[in-house]
Amino acid sequence: MAKPGSPVRPLREPFVVPPQRGVAIRTRLFLSESESAVLRRAGAHLGSLAARDLARRCRDGLGHDSADWARRKRDLTPECSARWAGAITRANNAAWTAARRGQAQHLSTLRSAIGTVSARLARPVGAPGSGRVPAGYPSKSVWFGKAVGWPFCATGCASPKPTTRPAVFM
Repeated sequence: MAKPGSPVRPLREPFVVPPQRGVAIRTRLFLSESESAVLRRAGAHLGSLAARDLARRCRDGLGHDSADWARRKRDLTPECSARWAGAITRANNAAWTAARRGQAQHLSTLRSAIGTVSARLARPVGAPGSGRVPAGYPSKSVWFGKAVGWPFCATGCASPKPTTRPAVFM
């Protein structure tokens, strides 16, 4: 404990922090067989609508705008409520955007790896690296192993064109 009048604040006794609350919501429904069947059918119906809408969103590609979003929502509304249609289209747009972002990040990582391999192939075998300059490959066999497949990869991967349809898994 700190002395009274000392600039150091006094330490309190250690204590146990209670577990987090409100993070996970667990619902216990006591359903009859018929209620359970209704929920399963509703879930299957909404799931099929979501899958169909996601496929449509992926087909729209980069040319998608707010009018297309509204049209997708309007087309879903007769098969479910407007609230569900909005939730489905919003979730699918978020999924598509996340997939595009992931695809762009993956292409960036591939371009970076191609640059690193190119720089290492250009360096003499066994040359040390310094700062931002990568080291050469440690042996001729390793260098040759990289160099053999390199012309194909350098021409096929150097400037890949992203597709307009990223893979989206739900």
